[in-house]
Amino acid sequence: MGGKPSEVSAELYDAVGQIWLQLFGEHVHVGYYATDDDKHARSWQQAQLDHIDAVLQLAGVSKAQKLLDLGCGYGGTAVYVAQKLRCQALGVNISPFQVQVANQLAVRSGFEPDHARFVVGDALQPDLPDASFDLVVSIESAAYMPDKQKFVSQLARLCAPSGTVILVDFCRASGTISDSLKKRLTAMDNIFATPGSWHSAEEYKQLMGASGLTVTQDGNWTRNVCGFWNVGLLTLLLRQTHQKEGLLQWFITCLIRTLYVVWFFVTGGQSVLNMTKGYLLGEQKRVVQGGLDSGVLEYHVIVAKKPAVGATAALDS
Repeated sequence: MGGKPSEVSAELYDAVGQIWLQLFGEHVHVGYYATDDDKHARSWQQAQLDHIDAVLQLAGVSKAQKLLDLGCGYGGTAVYVAQKLRCQALGVNISPFQVQVANQLAVRSGFEPDHARFVVGDALQPDLPDASFDLVVSIESAAYMPDKQKFVSQLARLCAPSGTVILVDFCRASGTISDSLKKRLTAMDNIFATPGSWHSAEEYKQLMGASGLTVTQDGNWTRNVCGFWNVGLLTLLLRQTHQKEGLLQWFITCLIRTLYVVWFFVTGGQSVLNMTKGYLLGEQKRVVQGGLDSGVLEYHVIVAKKPAVGATAALDS
């Protein structure tokens, strides 16, 4: 599988999309645990919803008119936020399959197409007008961007004056990194098809400042996401689709889900084989948790404001 990093990611996530959707559902991000006890008390699904709530709380966002989710996955985050804040939502994703699923989720959630919709597009050059959204979010998509400066500049360009930009992602540690720790980042690239241009939280904040944004918060959630990858394959296969699911419906869903996973694992080609094998054999858990434990990998929630018209942004120090 060749081509530009954006094309590689699109091909990979179209290919593994069926498996990922069957296992994890519409939310393609880690969960949040406020305390160590939560890692045992909360389901991984609830932890994912807690993650979104905690992001909004850290950002101080309780209302919005128009939300943009750049790199929106299956639309789970955008739909959840649109419901919570009663706002319009637009999601952009390079994977046609994920966009199709996201639009289906919006319809199932009761949204009209003009209120919540998702489109195929490249986050590095989205065909959207300037200053169109008062809330712009990127949830675990920045790491996939080969040009971080260009991506952050798009977040800033699309945000309206006085609006909020939220970037949530895995980051490399600041400062010099040893060769042995660099290998841990390379292992992340091999499993998740990231392009290798890892940035630290400080570098992201500098890019935000250079793009005219004022950074207001930087939450280091490295310890708060640890434990999410401990969820096992059996738990994912046997998960309930919704709380009102009956026993027979649950059994049939689990059977279909298992057959889907086996089928796409066998027929999906080398890219699918690499990623799904990595998860099924626990490689993803070892690589991600190892990166977090070693200190080379961090998880940050960075919040920035776009100054009102006429104001001057100051780089957060």
